[in-house]
Amino acid sequence: MANVAGRPPASAESRRPEWLDLVGGQILALSAALSIALLLGALIIVGYGESPTLVYSSILRFSFGNKDGFGSVLANSTPLIFSALAVAVCFKGGMFNIGVEGQYIIGMLVGAWAAVTLDFMPGPLLMLTVIAFSSLGGVMWGVVPAILKVRTGAHEVVTTIMMNGIAGSFVAWAVNGPLKFKQVEGAGVGFNINSRTETFASNARMPDLGHLFGIKTTTHLTWLFPAAVLTAVLIWFVMRRMRLGYEARAVGASAGSAQAGGISIGGVQVKLFVLSGALAGLVGLQQMIGEKNFLPLGYDTALGFTGIAVAFLGQNNPIGIVFAAIVWGTLARGETALQLDTEVPREFVIILQGIFIMAVVVTYQIARRRLLAMQLRRAAAVEDVADASSNNTGPAMEDD
Repeated sequence: MANVAGRPPASAESRRPEWLDLVGGQILALSAALSIALLLGALIIVGYGESPTLVYSSILRFSFGNKDGFGSVLANSTPLIFSALAVAVCFKGGMFNIGVEGQYIIGMLVGAWAAVTLDFMPGPLLMLTVIAFSSLGGVMWGVVPAILKVRTGAHEVVTTIMMNGIAGSFVAWAVNGPLKFKQVEGAGVGFNINSRTETFASNARMPDLGHLFGIKTTTHLTWLFPAAVLTAVLIWFVMRRMRLGYEARAVGASAGSAQAGGISIGGVQVKLFVLSGALAGLVGLQQMIGEKNFLPLGYDTALGFTGIAVAFLGQNNPIGIVFAAIVWGTLARGETALQLDTEVPREFVIILQGIFIMAVVVTYQIARRRLLAMQLRRAAAVEDVADASSNNTGPAMEDD
């Protein structure tokens, strides 16, 4: 009895499981960031002489008011999931892959070459080949800065940024050169006014998914979206349950300690860049085989840089990235709502995105510090209980 009576009572904080504190802190941080962004955005809207309620309700109505709007949000989020995953994989190892932009552009080019050259393949085999070649193109472009970093110490930020420019110029040459759409006799000048590749065979196109739920095919919601979600789950498994993920976290936390523990830093960095490049090569599939079924010279740009923002918004967590991409897709869809229903310029969405990211960074840092303080208090409480138990063991045995 003396042993039990001598122990300090366990606090409610120490009895809570750690995962509950982690999840609860993240939810509170995200809610606070969203509230801050909406409040500051409301002030900007009032400055334009519009009603914040009208603007926000218009964005939500265009995004979730009908099936087509929601399908468009999911279609917009698809390439962002792949892009943000590519960024997050390298960031886990303490590296900044700013070259996702160039890697997905080269991935599109290599995939387009496969679609045009290997169009004799039957059934869905051509589509799978295009996907594989696109991913391979991203790997080819991503492994170069990795090797330069490991062999020469060149910083990946500088090399990847330079390679982005090279990639854009290389694709422009290819689309205007060996892969250029050939003039069709009797089609007229207007038919070939845009620089682009040949139209791919029909079996290279990604099948539509939206029609199964009554969504128009013009929203281009394809099977790439569930593939992106599945990829996020697989990356989560790799990063949390496999050796590469453990080594990446160790190198990212402390390269010196990881090396002392027998981990090859250079080997881990190359592997992460290969995985990141493979993911980056999938970014352009949505517009290439999900929408147009050819590669235009006027392809969508900045998806790689947007992926950096989405990765930060999702805190580099693969599952969080999926939800962050959907949020980003909702805001992108909201640009149309602003143009149709309000006098607020479409640039307001960009401002709101920037405010949201900054708010997320600040609130998550506060939540992380609070969680660390709670963990330290919990560890101290455990030590106090252990000390009290050891001090009370002697008297308790004497009483017995």
